[in-house]
Amino acid sequence: MAREEGGLCVPNISYESFAWWSNYHMTVTRPDVADIGATDFANGDLPPGIVELARIHLADIDGLGPLERLGHIAPVLQGYLAHIAERIANPVFVPGVPHQPGVPFAAGMVGTAWSFAPLIGAPMSQLMCGGLSFVGLLPTSHRNSASPYPADRLVIAGGGTRGRELVDWAEPKGLSLPTSGSFLGPTVAGAAATATHGSRLGFGGTQDMIVGIHLVAGPDKHWWIERDGAPVLSDAGIAALADGGTPPEVRRDTALFEAALVHLGAMGIVAGVAIELAPLARYQRFRIDRPLKEDVLDTIARGDFEALARDLGRTERPVFYELTIDPHAPYGPHALHTLYLEPTPAHQAEQCSAERAPIAGEAVVKMASSLFAHGPSEAASRIAAQDAVAASDPVEDLIRALLDNHPSAFDFYRDTGSFGAAGKLWPPQSWGQLHDSDALTGGVPGSLYNASFAIDRSQLRRAIEAICAAVAPLPGTFVFTVRFVSHASGTLAFTRFPETAVIEIDGLSPFICNKAAAHPDASGHPLPPPAVAGLRQLATVLPAGARAVRAALDGAGVAFSMHWGKLGDLDSAKVHADYGPVSDPASPLMRWRKARETLLDDFGRSIFWNPAVKQYGVVE
Repeated sequence: MAREEGGLCVPNISYESFAWWSNYHMTVTRPDVADIGATDFANGDLPPGIVELARIHLADIDGLGPLERLGHIAPVLQGYLAHIAERIANPVFVPGVPHQPGVPFAAGMVGTAWSFAPLIGAPMSQLMCGGLSFVGLLPTSHRNSASPYPADRLVIAGGGTRGRELVDWAEPKGLSLPTSGSFLGPTVAGAAATATHGSRLGFGGTQDMIVGIHLVAGPDKHWWIERDGAPVLSDAGIAALADGGTPPEVRRDTALFEAALVHLGAMGIVAGVAIELAPLARYQRFRIDRPLKEDVLDTIARGDFEALARDLGRTERPVFYELTIDPHAPYGPHALHTLYLEPTPAHQAEQCSAERAPIAGEAVVKMASSLFAHGPSEAASRIAAQDAVAASDPVEDLIRALLDNHPSAFDFYRDTGSFGAAGKLWPPQSWGQLHDSDALTGGVPGSLYNASFAIDRSQLRRAIEAICAAVAPLPGTFVFTVRFVSHASGTLAFTRFPETAVIEIDGLSPFICNKAAAHPDASGHPLPPPAVAGLRQLATVLPAGARAVRAALDGAGVAFSMHWGKLGDLDSAKVHADYGPVSDPASPLMRWRKARETLLDDFGRSIFWNPAVKQYGVVE
């Protein structure tokens, strides 16, 4: 229910105690799956999960302007942080609860729980930010007269607003996103937190569309941050942020802003952001299956994407490019190219495809859904019944059983992704239509494993050759995709090279393989040993692949960084090598830490952390 003050409904927070929780990928659970024993399920004595889940509800504040909304949200979030302070000062403990006096107390934040890494999943208190969702055009009176951002494209969005909600609001008004990840499910605050990359050629990551940040940092503090020399809010706009009764601190400081952009969940609560949207435009998707030659990789490495388009038979200007590589035959007969092209009247008259255009991750979805679409027991039984399973390689036979007799995820995607040797062209579509997915795993949580590696684009050929050689012995349950980012913003953006290529390894997760292996067949009997062995072996493929990629890049002398929110065993040694050293105050890591010290007081620094930033050595 909404809480009323003076007749006005205001935001409020509700609490759930001792909640079980998992991220979407089942890589972070509270409690840890390893801590749950069979006897726990038998006697009902399950270990506690997250002690307290908090959910924010915006209630009836639709009549307020976007900054006034944030002004009313700020004191509610400050009250949540005061509640945490009270919990720490006067603890009431329950046997088994993982918090004890003197043990760090983390206040976590969750958008859509998309991160694979433990940037989310704090054991004591977790704020579910999906309720922080709204979008509104910044009123002219609230826009700084010296702002470089066009008044008709400058919006305020709540930190829990998803990409889908942004395009649904923007596109009917003649606006759209300048870029996005490969799907529109993440929230704006969550996507920026890890510098989620898109592939808008010549553009940075999703964080690059943010031009102002509203940050709640403590029980009595909230900030408005923007770049020096690129103001967003006028004095009237700043006053609107105090509409709930608590004036913000305002900083026009580029270094502080750049650090807070890629915040990793450790700089406070992102209540809202200012975004510069793009004019609505429509592009034509073009897909073609064309072998990857060394000279083509060299063209890509130079960033000459118009020449690449011509090599692929198109004369229009590309605005997006994704390359999908057969990891076992990079220079073989097939490579898959997806471009978004600026349409011209002549090209719009061409025969266009009405087909849906699946994305590479859907090959993984197919494998997972084949295991569970008809119930785990029945699917497992069908796989176990394959005549060849006991007679030959169980892994190869399992892959064929899961992928309609295709030998690999790459071959399945090639056959089902609307590629062809002659190429296929789609009619003009908006960004929201082109990115038609809000989730990549087709309703099968936990099915996907993903690790992402950012390299200097000029090193692409050397990197591809090295990593494909390294993963050659592994079964074909994964694909490599490559996308591109230019001059990404954010002090700790993992896309840290001026011109970055991001190589992703996408495949079937250990979780889903082991889950299938644990299920009985249709008659209730355990699976035959060859089927179990095959599934258990499939569970090891992607972690081994990610390790092989890291080792291959190191061995080839290719500098790389890893996506903060994905897998691949990122650790403090790697982070300090990429963003340190900690002995240098001018290093990116130390500049980020300095910004965190500015934004958070001692109490804020004690609660705004998560297991990942500790594991990565980002915070001490």
